[in-house]
Amino acid sequence: MFRNSFINTLGVGLSLLLFTSCETTCKDTLFELEELSMVPRTIDGAGNSIWYNDDALPIDRLIVNIRMVKPVQVLFNPSPECPLVYKNSNPVTSFQLVSNEDFNDAYPAGSDLFEVVSFSDLTKAYTKEEFVDNFVNESNFGTFYFTFTESPEVSEMHSLKIIARFQDGSTKQSSIIPVLLTP
Repeated sequence: MFRNSFINTLGVGLSLLLFTSCETTCKDTLFELEELSMVPRTIDGAGNSIWYNDDALPIDRLIVNIRMVKPVQVLFNPSPECPLVYKNSNPVTSFQLVSNEDFNDAYPAGSDLFEVVSFSDLTKAYTKEEFVDNFVNESNFGTFYFTFTESPEVSEMHSLKIIARFQDGSTKQSSIIPVLLTP
C-alpha cells in the first residue's frame, strides 16, 4: 500500500513538473505597413473639421491625421497563455516628415519635421519614438494624429510628405499634401 501511494505521488509530481516546465510557444500576429497618407484638419472639436489653406489659420490650429494601411499577413489565434501581439513584419527604422520649404533656421527644407511635433490618439500625447515603436511597428491602429510643437518663422505653403524607411532598406512615401503653415 505504501509502495502504491508513493508511486502515485511520484507520478502526480512528475506530471505537474512536466506541465509547469513546458512553455507555450506564442507567435505574433504579423502585419505590413502598406500605405501612408495624411489629411490636414483643424483642432476644433475632435479634430474632424476641414482645414482650408485660404483661412490662413495659425499652426496651433492644425492637426494632421496620419492614415496607415496595415493588412495582416499572418494571424495567429490567441489563447489564454498567449495574448494577441501585433508586429510589423518589416519594422520601420526611420520615420520622417519633410517639407519643400524651410520651417525655421533649425529645420531647413528636407529636414525631419517630426522632431517638432507631438503625436496623439486624441486622448494622450506621444513622442516620435513611442509612436514608431508602439503604434507604427507594434499595433494594428491605422489612424493617428500629430500637431506641431513649434511655429514656423514665416507663413509659407509647405508641401509635406512622410517617408518611412524599413528594416530591409525599402521606403514608402505618403502622397504630398499642401499646407499653409502660419506662425
